[in-house]
Amino acid sequence: MSTHDTRNPCTKLCRYDAADRCMGCFRTRAEVRHWKRLPDETKAAINARIAARGGTVSKKDGKRAKKLDKKIRKLDAKLATLRARRLELEGAVVKAAE
Repeated sequence: MSTHDTRNPCTKLCRYDAADRCMGCFRTRAEVRHWKRLPDETKAAINARIAARGGTVSKKDGKRAKKLDKKIRKLDAKLATLRARRLELEGAVVKAAE
C-alpha cells in the first residue's frame, strides 16, 4: 500500500496559460493527459510540487477568474472598435485640412 498522495488534483477548471500549465491544478498538459498511466511516485511528486506552490485554485475562484476573463475580452473588443473610430476621425481631419 502506497503512502504517497496520488489523488488527482483536478479542480475542473481546465484552461492553460502560455507555459501550457492548467490554471486550476497547475499541471502541464502532458501530466493531465497521462495522469492515469503515471506511476504513483510521479503522481506524488506532482502533488508535492502543487502543494509547495500553494495548492490548487478553488472552483469558486476559478469561476470568478473566468467571468473576469470574459469581461476583459469584451472590453478589449470595445477598445479595438473605439481605436478604429479614432483613426477614422484622424483621417477625416487630415482630409479636411487638405
